[in-house]
Amino acid sequence: MRTIKTLFIFAFIALISLNLMAAKGNSDKTQNRQVSNFNGIKVSTGIDLYITMGTTEEVKIVADDDIIDDLITEVKDGTLRIYMKQANNWFNWNSGSQTRKAYVTVKELESIDASSGSDVSSENTLTGEDLKVNASSGSDVAIDIYYKNVWVDTSSGSDAKLSGKVKTLNAEASSGSDIVAKNLESKICKVSVSSGSDATVNVADELYANASSGGDIGYYGNPQVKDINESSGGDVSQK
Repeated sequence: MRTIKTLFIFAFIALISLNLMAAKGNSDKTQNRQVSNFNGIKVSTGIDLYITMGTTEEVKIVADDDIIDDLITEVKDGTLRIYMKQANNWFNWNSGSQTRKAYVTVKELESIDASSGSDVSSENTLTGEDLKVNASSGSDVAIDIYYKNVWVDTSSGSDAKLSGKVKTLNAEASSGSDIVAKNLESKICKVSVSSGSDATVNVADELYANASSGGDIGYYGNPQVKDINESSGGDVSQK
């Protein structure tokens, strides 16, 4: 019985090793996807998203050649959704180490939603009137923006790093997430943090701040402080 068990273990290790070797041996492939009529982007399942503001709508996918057809790009209700189709082969558990990138050019952008360990970055300055940014489940967002009104919501260990200029910034961080916006100039800022989250903002005119449950808010500039609420170990301080 011990011999059979030992053989089974060695066979299992051999299969895993072959799978890893196969993954390393695959090469990256590029596809241009035909999509249009979207003003929002939703990305998930560990995909890296690179956004460019331009005069056309374009989507280019770069991924390992054995998973690129499982990387889905589709438009629903004006939102471009980018995600990995659930694999049927259980040996694809290690596919997270394989390349999965999306390069998207937009004419206008009103929303960004990143989840499940995805990373989002801007290749140039994103511009417009209103922008909603949501990052959850360990995702990271790093963008340079020039908008009138911006809403940023981070949760579950996600991070958002923002630079540029806005009129009004509404920021909310929870569940150990961070918002770094010291290089984002705002006129009016409303910021709320909780559950061990941190936020740094840069505000010129009016500040409304709420920090609770161990959350910290640091602000740059000399705004008129309209309202500050600190509770349950939360802290608001000027930098």
